Amino acid sequence: MWRSLPSLVSSAVRSQNAVNTRFSSTMKQFFDDEANFGKAELRPKHRPGRSWTAEELRLKSNSDLHKLWYVCLKERNMLITMKKAHTSRARNMPNPERLDRVHETMDRIESVVHERNDAVFRLETGESAAPRKRTITSFAGFTYQKQATEHFAPPQLGQKEYETPYLDDDAYVMQKLWQEKEFMKNRDRLDDEKRRAARTEDMDRFKRGAPRVFNR
Repeated sequence: MWRSLPSLVSSAVRSQNAVNTRFSSTMKQFFDDEANFGKAELRPKHRPGRSWTAEELRLKSNSDLHKLWYVCLKERNMLITMKKAHTSRARNMPNPERLDRVHETMDRIESVVHERNDAVFRLETGESAAPRKRTITSFAGFTYQKQATEHFAPPQLGQKEYETPYLDDDAYVMQKLWQEKEFMKNRDRLDDEKRRAARTEDMDRFKRGAPRVFNR
């Protein structure tokens, strides 16, 4: 038993070193290259390129877009970590435009995937792949369209946004005043259009020359 003790200790040390190595290599993925620490700008060989264009992404398969999305996600997390670290030390992050280019690429990937999903949905169901919109009625009686979102829990009875709430007398008075205001705006707009249509060149010429004649 005592003879096997050194081998057990050495194996435990090797396993612990392997765990520490894996942990350190995993944590290093959230930080930039150590050669870039403390620099105001990256070297020409390490400077970031441009973002992916939508035309280039449309040539990729769904599997390639999926892989590229997670590559950009990993890069974005690393850049956000480095930005927080530089901000906490009151220093400038080298080449901060890298984060903007990653965001542009991710937005374009999402738009390309939405184009493909929309084409499939329109072909199969005849409807768009965009989330449906609900007609919302506010407490003042105004209605507007709002895009439906995912809920973590089912809504309670009487708390759905697309249900018409109870409108009191103040809401009805508000609606009447708003309709009167819109009617007056429409009336003034029609009057202005009639005056412009009835205006002639002689009237415009007199309007331009009147200040020079009467202000002498």
